[in-house]
Amino acid sequence: MAKEEAPPANNKPQKAERIMHFAGHVGKTPLRALMVGILTTLLLECSTCPGAADNWPQFRGPHGQGRASDSNLPLPFGPETPVLWKKDLQQGHSSPCIWEDTLFLTMFESEQLTTVAMNRHDGSVIWKQSIPPTRIEKGHRNGTPANSTPITDGRFVYVYFGSFGLVTYDFEGTERWRLPLPVPITQHGASSSPLLANGRIILQVDQDVDSHLLGVDALNGKTLWKTPRPGFRRGFSTPIAWPPANPETVITSGTLRVCSYDLNNGRLLWEMGGLPNETVASPAFDENRLYISGWTMGSGVARMPDFDELLKEDANANTLIEKEEATGPARMHFGYIDANKDNRIDREEWESINAIFNKSENALLALNPGANPSDQPTLDWKQTRGLPYVPSPLAYRGHVYLIKNGGLITCLNANTGEYVYQEERVGALGDYYASPIGVDDYILVASQRGVVTVIEAGAPELKIVHQVDFKDTIMATPAAVDDKLYLRTSQTLYCFGQ
Repeated sequence: MAKEEAPPANNKPQKAERIMHFAGHVGKTPLRALMVGILTTLLLECSTCPGAADNWPQFRGPHGQGRASDSNLPLPFGPETPVLWKKDLQQGHSSPCIWEDTLFLTMFESEQLTTVAMNRHDGSVIWKQSIPPTRIEKGHRNGTPANSTPITDGRFVYVYFGSFGLVTYDFEGTERWRLPLPVPITQHGASSSPLLANGRIILQVDQDVDSHLLGVDALNGKTLWKTPRPGFRRGFSTPIAWPPANPETVITSGTLRVCSYDLNNGRLLWEMGGLPNETVASPAFDENRLYISGWTMGSGVARMPDFDELLKEDANANTLIEKEEATGPARMHFGYIDANKDNRIDREEWESINAIFNKSENALLALNPGANPSDQPTLDWKQTRGLPYVPSPLAYRGHVYLIKNGGLITCLNANTGEYVYQEERVGALGDYYASPIGVDDYILVASQRGVVTVIEAGAPELKIVHQVDFKDTIMATPAAVDDKLYLRTSQTLYCFGQ
């Protein structure tokens, strides 16, 4: 096992080191020394801030907010121009994770779970590290064993694979620690990405049995706490740390409700209902509110049949419903209801799902946080139309943007919840998996079929300023850093810039 003392995160000096080097060569007068000390401290604080302009350190960027407001979008862009570089990739849906000059991605390559570090300026590979899967998890037909996005603090990169667990590398590619974890018990495979806050890696493991929130020491990989989440079924949402500037809690979206946990010990602090039986979208936020979205097909449907009705089809009279005996809702939702995956539905499994379905609601909740992070929030407003299944909401410049399957985009006033425009067509059909991001004066959305649409942010009606078809599947959320756009398709990673 490598020592806990780690070398600098890059081959080049880190910002802090360069600043201190500069300070050491400035004049020696007491006043100058004092001013340099103050300046150095401020720059050090800025350089380690997750929101620094040259970082996109996790899923959906700084703080998981999906914003790159201080970056210029290189318009127009497309498969051939203005491409600074492009790189062929193996399969994977993780989004680019960027710290200064280094970009991280995960792939499933030659039956190995691979993490790759690249120079983000030219696409050259700095290093690759691979680990064998414990067991390839069962996944969605569109998924891969490399769905989750890495996260970095500028010193280490932390990676989660559902088929293995957590593994951590320094910026030179040396493995620092690994934590094998059970393969998630879910029909669609893992896609929640790890969260890093206050020296802790947080992993939301919502599955068909034994759902929990896991807190791990980022320095050594030791489990600090594991909080059971009873009543939570499969989910794919990535949590956020709250408040973003000085995190004390973890906000999670899951079955029927949004919850807050103490970052230090995993204790449940509050919960609020109003969500569907399964959530995929991650929480969003702006300066005033949290925005929690959830949608599933058939949410809010009438009560399912009594289990005794199902038993009339129980040919072998064992009081269990085998897959070949299932009809109606039992057949439609068999993989979801059969929590322990023994290919049979018992009364407890049926009644558990029945109770969840009865409370399931599709909604976007706008929550006003309490004065303290541990306080129960209040509901400012709620909307039930235009909701996406997979993409997370984007709170950007006083508006909330939603993109749903079929290429339907909705814009709401963030303060009132009123529709600015609702389910307008962007002219790109198909499903949507990538989450929208805000870059400069624009909102960028990408369809699974590979069509990227750029709209004007804050416009009173839908205004499309650019649209391009990459003719390749897009599942990963793009990243924008330092006036450059990084876009991953199923086969290629593009870097666009002037």
